[in-house]
Amino acid sequence: PIVFAVGPLNGFFPYASKTSVLFKTDKLHDLYFGGSLSWRIRFTGLDAIVLHGRAKEPLVVDIADEKVTFRPFSEDLGNLGLPGKRSTIDLTETSVLVDGYFEVSGKALHQKLINKQVKSVVVTGTQTFKIENEEKYLEIYNEIVGKVGDLTVEKGGFPSCSGCLVGCNKSKVGEVSGDVLVHSLVACSYAQPVYSDVNTVFACLNVLGYPYTHEDIENFPKLVYDVLEELESK
Repeated sequence: PIVFAVGPLNGFFPYASKTSVLFKTDKLHDLYFGGSLSWRIRFTGLDAIVLHGRAKEPLVVDIADEKVTFRPFSEDLGNLGLPGKRSTIDLTETSVLVDGYFEVSGKALHQKLINKQVKSVVVTGTQTFKIENEEKYLEIYNEIVGKVGDLTVEKGGFPSCSGCLVGCNKSKVGEVSGDVLVHSLVACSYAQPVYSDVNTVFACLNVLGYPYTHEDIENFPKLVYDVLEELESK
């Protein structure tokens, strides 16, 4: 399978802007890329999209909230989904592009999608969410926005990932490695100074209703390493 997944902060907080892609060839691939896909997945109401098996012929996977439609590979992506509420994954001859700009690192995912006969994936998310303590949420949100100077990348005039105010020249290329907690939140690695802080992560999760303790967050990286080690052994 190929798993496209988001974390608990995607769609809610700044710089939690990446999509996690996990799949296996001769080794386990754990990739992260930008664009608007993570927020679109969030607003479908899903936590992850899993592609498994192989299509009989090339096709486009059209996802609108929790409805999935398989369309001919010749389908014009511009006719699918809702403008402003959709994101696209599209294969060029040599790479995988998200929203026509953001690239996925390496060639492995490109080949994996070719093998599955998936030419494109369109994700449209239209759901909304109610946050119980909106005042506290906005306070934390604005605090994180104010930490833009802590990011390890400079502002630019390039396309931004969803939830990012920077538009840096680094966003085009996907990420492979980084801080385990930051990538488990599916946040940008350049926001590590923000999301490697346990107190910040605790506050974000708490206001969204997740009952994690500080100890849970501190111990989380080890749980991830244990899972990855198990997956590598299979």
